[in-house]
Amino acid sequence: MAINRTLNVSVDFNCVHRPDGGYGGTASYTQTGCMPSNMGTLVDGNGNISLENTPDFDPNLYNESVDILFTLATPAAITPDNTTTQVVWARVNGVGATITVPQGGSASEFQVITSPSSPNLLTIVDNDDDSNTYNYKPAVELPDLGNYYISLDPQIVNKPK
Repeated sequence: MAINRTLNVSVDFNCVHRPDGGYGGTASYTQTGCMPSNMGTLVDGNGNISLENTPDFDPNLYNESVDILFTLATPAAITPDNTTTQVVWARVNGVGATITVPQGGSASEFQVITSPSSPNLLTIVDNDDDSNTYNYKPAVELPDLGNYYISLDPQIVNKPK
């Protein structure tokens, strides 16, 4: 039975304590592995994913779906406070990621999975069975600060094969 391909991405969140008392920040993304291992480099520092760069795969071993696993590094440094705080994928005040179709239509082919037992892991299952480009908008929460919700910009662009 063919299984999903896998793309592993490490996410570093840089938290900023704004002068108005709120919080914001940016994220950087690093591809840390994939299966099959010959998928190549598909993720840039902004998190954009280029599945169109994947080589053909053995359909006896793998199906078209790709499990994209985003692992959030914690704690996050807070600037300019010179402190740190725990950071998790959003699940209390929002969802870990929203997915939109820039050209219109449904993103129903996706599953966004977060788990209370693994709050730093966000899995997006992409069926990769069409030619649409999708935008992912991840979001994090700061549990030590009342689950303060931060939606990350810019959005991640996922270009299909």
